[in-house]
Amino acid sequence: MKLNNIISLIKNDAVVIKRVKWRLLEITYFPLTSVLIWGLFSLQSKQYAIQAGLIVLVVNMFWSFCQLAQQQANILIMEDLWSFNIKHILVSGVSEFEYIIAKLVTSTTIAIVIGTMLLIVANAFGAPLLANIKIVAMLAGIALLGSLALSIVIAGTILLVGREYGFLSWSILQLFIFFSAPFYSPTLFPEAIRWITKIMPFTHIFEAARAIATNAPVANSTLWHALFITTTYFCLAWPYYAWAIRHAKKSGMMSRIAH
Repeated sequence: MKLNNIISLIKNDAVVIKRVKWRLLEITYFPLTSVLIWGLFSLQSKQYAIQAGLIVLVVNMFWSFCQLAQQQANILIMEDLWSFNIKHILVSGVSEFEYIIAKLVTSTTIAIVIGTMLLIVANAFGAPLLANIKIVAMLAGIALLGSLALSIVIAGTILLVGREYGFLSWSILQLFIFFSAPFYSPTLFPEAIRWITKIMPFTHIFEAARAIATNAPVANSTLWHALFITTTYFCLAWPYYAWAIRHAKKSGMMSRIAH
């Protein structure tokens, strides 16, 4: 694995993002306006239920952060597939692992920059984030780990089954968020599927986010459970990606998606 190859890919991603105007809009406009909308809602809801407004605001901030970290990596990959640029990248001597690592670094950078902006805006609307900055930073790191794990799995899946499944880049996270019970208790799910929430990477993250929003203590067990689950996802994502690449090459899919 060559560091120069990874750095070159990261620079290329930066050029693509800068050149494609709608990407800058997507990265900044939607997350910021979402936080502003829910921030104003939290102000309005003070006369009714201030905690409900703050819960929605804080959870939405973490939701947007996870979305940025996961989607940006996969959308950059899809842009390479749509433009057939991936063919030139892979024949230039860049390995599949250097390729995905570069995408993850780019998406992580975007998520941290925009996520910091979201934190400042949400805090200005009354969310007690800066007062709990250590816990918030730990949760953000754990959330990032889980989001990147999904990015790796989605990337491997798309390379395995073809660009037609590119819709997974912007759709699969929604399903994971749904089963992670962002605004509500997992006990609201039917008992038959309640076990799914226990293995979702974001369930405990949202539980901690709701606690922060209401100034309630965040249990250490919640953080450890969140870290254990997201680390497991991240560790399993890499062998899956390697397996997907091997099978994509054997089946000829890698050649087909590059042409």
